[in-house]
Amino acid sequence: MRALLLALTALALSACATTQTGTGPSGPGPTGVAWTEIEIAEGACFGFCPIYTITVTPDDRYALNGERFTRHDGETSGRLAAGSFQRITAILQRHDAASLPADITMNNPANCGRTMMSDLPDFRLGLTGPDGRQDIVWYPGCADSPYREALSRIREQVREAYQYESLVAPKR
Repeated sequence: MRALLLALTALALSACATTQTGTGPSGPGPTGVAWTEIEIAEGACFGFCPIYTITVTPDDRYALNGERFTRHDGETSGRLAAGSFQRITAILQRHDAASLPADITMNNPANCGRTMMSDLPDFRLGLTGPDGRQDIVWYPGCADSPYREALSRIREQVREAYQYESLVAPKR
């Protein structure tokens, strides 16, 4: 009887898991949340910070809306290097993005902390999966935020994965 209960519990738990199969750093197997779209956006500052939104899909396609101070203002689309979406997904999973709170801004002192810097562009993630969309807004000026290090790394690493320097950053 005990073995039957354990088997049923394991079966029930596995039915609730949301995974996608692929090749991760340690080989084939589950790689975590099965996102169907990842949206990354950065907002305005008092200077010339690029204001844009880029949406990436599992087939490594992107749609970019460069609002201001970007390499190409307006809408563009294309294909990223093979495996870019998977690399972005791995970065987000490594830093546990799915567990981040939605509001890490000055409007939420519990997540922002007490020390704040001004004139920084916000960073937004939109993670769409089979169960809906999760939005995360982070203001990098939240100097005491317990999420600051993880989000700084996410921003730096996903920029590299979606080719920020060649797609978004203005020519220097």
